[in-house]
Amino acid sequence: MGSASRPPTFRGAVIPLVLMLAVASASGPCLADGEILSPKIARLYQMLEQARPGEADAVISAMIEENRDRFPLVEDSLATFVYYGRVGLRVTVPSDLNRWNVKMDEMTRVGDTDFFYLTLELPRDARIDYKFHVDGAWMLDPLNPRTVTGGFGPNSELRMPDYVFPAEIVPNDTIPHGVVEAHHFESGVMNNSRNIHVYTPAGYDEDASYHTVYVQDGGEYISLGSMVDILDNIIYEGRIPPGIAVLIDPVDRNFEYWANPDYERMVVEEILPFIGARYAVAGEPEKTAIMGASLGGAMSLLIAADHPDVFGKCGSQSGAFGLDGGMLYDKMEKTAGQPIDFYLDTGVIGDLDAENRRMRNILEMKGYDVMYREFNEGHSWGNWRAHIDDMLVFFWGKEVKE
Repeated sequence: MGSASRPPTFRGAVIPLVLMLAVASASGPCLADGEILSPKIARLYQMLEQARPGEADAVISAMIEENRDRFPLVEDSLATFVYYGRVGLRVTVPSDLNRWNVKMDEMTRVGDTDFFYLTLELPRDARIDYKFHVDGAWMLDPLNPRTVTGGFGPNSELRMPDYVFPAEIVPNDTIPHGVVEAHHFESGVMNNSRNIHVYTPAGYDEDASYHTVYVQDGGEYISLGSMVDILDNIIYEGRIPPGIAVLIDPVDRNFEYWANPDYERMVVEEILPFIGARYAVAGEPEKTAIMGASLGGAMSLLIAADHPDVFGKCGSQSGAFGLDGGMLYDKMEKTAGQPIDFYLDTGVIGDLDAENRRMRNILEMKGYDVMYREFNEGHSWGNWRAHIDDMLVFFWGKEVKE
């Protein structure tokens, strides 16, 4: 988890406004410059002002009960995080918004009560991961039942009103399911071993010829990215034809994905023949894709660029293209256009959007077919899992959901 020196820039966001409400009287809230007072918090202040001595806890408890299971409070483009409990020093809201900086986004205490809040103005279609940091301790939001699992465990989740939940990630017991087989793979190039998970679609025919996608961080694309459920659903719906997915686990992720030539050799010279000898893969470049997220996306782009005779499709989610002083930018600028279709997406809330825009511009300048998309989300599996279907449909399908 990193830190940010400046607030993130949102696609389509508006500049926060201070809502000067009549209830902000001498006995009401004292707003700092740029602080937002949401209508529901303003109403709470008003009710506390009208309450008799000793009734504050009852007023706050009634307000929380009234909004049960609706926290954080979302009012149009305003999102209000609420913490109700004892705080010795301070409580902050580290999140995608501030790149998980525990010193930013401190919550405001209401008078002498144990009620704390933070109101932010966000794009109406945003979705973020967050936690509370209370006197140095991390915790999920006790008032929010909605969580999403990331690479470091569960986070609380905020969905703004126009966010569209990705229905394709939900398991459907009424449709045919593919099969996932696990293989223990020994690499002579890397001198190590790893697990490889191979998805074959429902009705798999050994005599057929299937398009195939090779996936970095394979186990996490299954457990955190819901990729098996996505494949089952979009194949059943006819959005893509049946295909195979080869999901490769890393051993030392940062070492292997940091433009490592041995990892590249392992994928091309060892894993592809291993899969080709056991499964009905088509083999043509236009039917073979490689994909990943963050460093895995950058590594996928490097492998595809070096082997256009093998991979005709490449997908990257929040690609970490700035590694090694931008060597990937230099490489793509100096490489003649190849017959590769690229899918790139990124969040714009504490994510790598600047790096991805730069890579998009280079690829388009070189004449590649590029689908590029930005979302009001962060660098997280909650973001990536929602757009795996878009990538696969771009590669081999009929449409991309709006």
